[in-house]
Amino acid sequence: MPNLPQKVYKFEVDQPFTLFKSGEYFASAGWRHKDITNHGDYELFIMITGKVYIKIGAQQFELGPHDCLLIPPFIRHIGYRGSPDHTNYYWLHFFPNGSVTSSFTKEKHGTNSVLIPQKMHIRHFDRVTILARQVLDSANNQTTLPVTANYFVTSLTIELANQFSAEKTNQSIVGSTKFEFIKNWIKIHSHESLTVNTIADHFDISPTYLTLLFRTHENQTTIAYINQIKIEQAEQLLLTTDLSIKQIADQLSFQNEKYFFRVFKKVTQTTPSKFRNSYSRTYLNNINVDPDNPQLLDHLKDED
Repeated sequence: MPNLPQKVYKFEVDQPFTLFKSGEYFASAGWRHKDITNHGDYELFIMITGKVYIKIGAQQFELGPHDCLLIPPFIRHIGYRGSPDHTNYYWLHFFPNGSVTSSFTKEKHGTNSVLIPQKMHIRHFDRVTILARQVLDSANNQTTLPVTANYFVTSLTIELANQFSAEKTNQSIVGSTKFEFIKNWIKIHSHESLTVNTIADHFDISPTYLTLLFRTHENQTTIAYINQIKIEQAEQLLLTTDLSIKQIADQLSFQNEKYFFRVFKKVTQTTPSKFRNSYSRTYLNNINVDPDNPQLLDHLKDED
């Protein structure tokens, strides 16, 4: 089947969305998404690990780590292929409180609207992870105001829209520059023990010139950027795995656990343990546990 054009949805955000339900799903080998149609609610499907294969209407989507899929209401969607073991993703259903339009044309964000593509790869996954955990935490925390989760899911959608917008800008303006390539190389190798000299040698430039690039374009030193990327990776591991702080420090090639602790606190203003515990409440589910749609229940009661 040929690839269909990318559909983009435009949401009005004068009022926050209403969160319906959310959670984190753990799938085993061979799992497929159930055959379902959402009744008025939109779903954000945010991949953490593994693969998921979903067919929406006539179009098939293959999702890998850090991919995001927006599933609209009133369209049948179903898994068309089994997932591998250790597949893990966030799912969030919400009701918009403003108009929603979709098109295949290149629109612009409005003052009070955001654009979300049907499928996108999340470049800054750490930012989305934090917001997703805030949604899940507030939705399962009886001490927070009921509207809290609504604002968090709206903020999450705005973050996705901002990344989508920045991605298009980067592709057209700076996507092919050498400096962008250097930054992407650092992200790919962030688990290694990186120094200014090793990076400069790899790209055949002087350490002084490399630091000048980072001061000019990022307003920080090369080492500060390396630590920022490593801590972003650490935040994701703290929220999505049960690795110990020492294991995370080792995995990201910090000198030792104490140095990791110091860098983490400098970048985030908190400790790794406090960061992990801040978003500990979440709704975990499997194929047998899934809340009902309140609007659909009201509709069924009316029919009775």
